[in-house]
Amino acid sequence: MLIKALCWLRGYLLIRMKGQSPERFINLCSNRRIYIWDLKNVLGEYEFYIKLQDYYKLKPIAYKTRTIPYIKRRFGMPFIIHKYKKRKGYVLGILLFSVFLYIMSLYIWDISIIGGHTYTEEAMVKFLKTNQIYTGIQKDKIDGQDIEELIRGTYKDIGWVSAEIKGTRLIIKITETNMPAPAVSATDPVHIIAAKDCIVTNIVTRTGVPQVAIGSVVKKGDILVSGVVDIVGDNGILVDKKPVIADADIMGKSFYEYKDTFSMNFTKKNYTGNKKNGHQVSFMLKKINLYSPRIPYIKYDIIVDELALHLSDNFYLPISHSKIQYLEYTEENKRYSEDEAIGIAKEKLKRYFDKLIEKDVLIIENNVKISIVNNSCIAEGIIIVQESVKEYRTIEDSEWRIIETDESIGNNN
Repeated sequence: MLIKALCWLRGYLLIRMKGQSPERFINLCSNRRIYIWDLKNVLGEYEFYIKLQDYYKLKPIAYKTRTIPYIKRRFGMPFIIHKYKKRKGYVLGILLFSVFLYIMSLYIWDISIIGGHTYTEEAMVKFLKTNQIYTGIQKDKIDGQDIEELIRGTYKDIGWVSAEIKGTRLIIKITETNMPAPAVSATDPVHIIAAKDCIVTNIVTRTGVPQVAIGSVVKKGDILVSGVVDIVGDNGILVDKKPVIADADIMGKSFYEYKDTFSMNFTKKNYTGNKKNGHQVSFMLKKINLYSPRIPYIKYDIIVDELALHLSDNFYLPISHSKIQYLEYTEENKRYSEDEAIGIAKEKLKRYFDKLIEKDVLIIENNVKISIVNNSCIAEGIIIVQESVKEYRTIEDSEWRIIETDESIGNNN
């Protein structure tokens, strides 16, 4: 591969040779250390590849052997440079575009929010913008850990946040506290502690000292598996303590509180089919209206279909086109029947269950009750589950270091 790359940089040729003494021609090339490759017979004539610098050495050999080597094809960088030598504008355009791509790669041009249940992506992007985190910001001005702490500190019901930069994208993943957080692993000596109040239903310890058994009732923060291992001598006396990375699979029986309320009255939109289309482009965060139609409708929805230019899944550019649709509708006041409301509540509950199951949570018992109270449909209750309940806590030095003390022995008089 390296040899091919060097040949391409220096240039090489496909030669077709005519004449009466091809064998002598090839032998002389070998004697004079002229490298040829992929030699083959084509319709009674020979073809082979040769380096550009060696081609000029063929003239005396061709004269001596009465052969005619002529160039059939050219390959490599020297010929590309020669081809575009008179097209300076074309070459300059490529260079400027390359510089443009490099400069654009230093900024964030797309912010994606993944995993939000209560908070919409638009609301979270707006919150970030108020804290000086926005599309168009330089990547070196962003600290993922600071973003994570900002979101956790502001939204108390968001228990887990991950912020990472991929290409020109800022990807933020969030998990709310009413949903289980993704599993994490430890790299330093740790205890395994309870992530929530629960009853231990299963424990398999690989490293560390278990502190609970099946059926134990534990509180959030209790140590389930200690990462401090006692080293005992032959006489049963404690010799030392050693910190390790506690490792275990621990399942617990716990619960989630569920509540969802919505009104029995609602307003239905009836779309008339009338619509107007507008077009807009955005370059470097500046929006330019290409066409804005006159809107004759009293009530209408605006739907924006934005297509951002990107070279790959993670390399977005600050160029986009938006198609803006204005859809006319009329409003009609309606009311759910009890069966319709209960069906909607059950569908919402099912989606909640599906998210739990995605997190490997086993639903043991569903105690959610659905009722119609006054003008509202209320789904409320407790969901009993079995799930992984472990978290990690760093081991402090004071938990395992044995401080030796000197003892003074007095003289007996």
